[in-house]
Amino acid sequence: MNLGTKIIILLILMVAATMTVHGYLSIRQDQENVLSGSRLGMRSFALAVRSSLKELYADSEDRERTRAFVRAVASRGNIHGLIVYDLQARPVAISPSLNYPDDFPQLNPSPILKLDPRPALRTQKEVEGYIHEQNALIYYRIEPIFSSENELVGAFVLARHGSHLAATIAERRNRIMATTVALASLLSLLVWLIIRSSVSLPIHRLIDKIRQVARGNWRQRIEIGGHDEISTLAHEFNLMSDELAKSYSRLIAEQSEKLKLEQDLRRTERLASVGQLAAGLAHEIGTPLNIISGRAEHLMRRPRTPEEIRDNLTIISSQSERIAGIVRQLLDFSRRREPQFRSVDIAALLAKVKPLFEHQMNHRAMRVETSCPPNLAPIHADPELLQQVFINLYTNALQATKPGGLIKIHIEPLENGAVRFSNGANHGLRIRFEDNGVGISPENLGRVFDPFFTTKDIGEGSGLGLSVAFGIIKEHSGEIKVESELGHYTRFIIDLPNPPLAPAAEAQRFAS
Repeated sequence: MNLGTKIIILLILMVAATMTVHGYLSIRQDQENVLSGSRLGMRSFALAVRSSLKELYADSEDRERTRAFVRAVASRGNIHGLIVYDLQARPVAISPSLNYPDDFPQLNPSPILKLDPRPALRTQKEVEGYIHEQNALIYYRIEPIFSSENELVGAFVLARHGSHLAATIAERRNRIMATTVALASLLSLLVWLIIRSSVSLPIHRLIDKIRQVARGNWRQRIEIGGHDEISTLAHEFNLMSDELAKSYSRLIAEQSEKLKLEQDLRRTERLASVGQLAAGLAHEIGTPLNIISGRAEHLMRRPRTPEEIRDNLTIISSQSERIAGIVRQLLDFSRRREPQFRSVDIAALLAKVKPLFEHQMNHRAMRVETSCPPNLAPIHADPELLQQVFINLYTNALQATKPGGLIKIHIEPLENGAVRFSNGANHGLRIRFEDNGVGISPENLGRVFDPFFTTKDIGEGSGLGLSVAFGIIKEHSGEIKVESELGHYTRFIIDLPNPPLAPAAEAQRFAS
């Protein structure tokens, strides 16, 4: 149930409750007014009866004339009955309307006959009340009778049927109820129209605009006139939409600039890595160059047979291709380009990176142990970018490990949701790259992926390698983390999903 409907129901219930209470009080007040008028007339008539009985019964003690008077009074209009009692509460005169109720056939005389005059005789004060009989009201008064010497001689009961009073009260009650229902219905309709036009419709428009903003349609506006809270809310929403549009534009610009900076940073780190690899690759290139030079000198010393020339030229050609391959690897490594995802054999990629550091590891008597399960499924990745990650990890391990050190590389599959990847994939693989070097102190462990953070001496590292590796792994929707114990080991753990989220899909997910 929406807010507008709740407000409408609540207000209608309040209106109905208010009108019901007002109608009830109006009916009670109207009934009281009608009865009050009846009591006032009855009191005046009772006063005349008491004056007559004072003369006929109290002073003259003429019971015949008293009975005649009672008969005459009871036959008047709506007087239901008159009874005169002596001091012992014994009836002296009873109107024929109570013994032979032909004048009032719709009324039962027994309630009047059962009225007890003794309370009035005992207290010497009048008693009045109502009797409800067959949808009619009977108003009665019990009054003491005094003589001229103010001596109590008896009491009388005067009853007046009020059929017209009941009809009048019922008529007025029905009229008040009909008026109350009509007013309540009219007020409820007005409440519904006002709430619908002032609250429900503006809120529905606001909800629709918010949904449009949630779908990426930032420039949404709501035009609502007035100066109430809803119009203020619409105005604030319009300001929020403008700010969101500006913020989104700034965010896109910042992301574009960040992407450009990351690409420049990656290229810079690649060039730095190329410089660090130069010493080791010099040996790799120097060896085939020496072979080529020696074979060329050997051919130039004296004439050779065609077979000797062909064999030496074959060796020279193969060594030249070896040099060209090394140079091609360096160019591919340092070239700036967008990620290109394709099927990659991680074990084969690591095996391809290892020879680049073969000379340095041999020179320092270091070993590399690689463990990988057989028939490991390939993943969907960019091999050149992952190659840069592995080169950075190799470089850090060589710089942090003493001669004779050990590098352990372990690859294992991740299946059945063992790791929750950001792109929703539930399987992939994990690479553990561990060395037994100097380790990383606890205070520096949380900063190893920060750009330009390094604990190396000046000239030995830029502090960009691990930051670039972190960005590359994130581009693959993966995770990279580090574990270390100072003086014992450093272990990098890389989790890569299969397949990773494509760049276009990643951009769409960010935009949404």
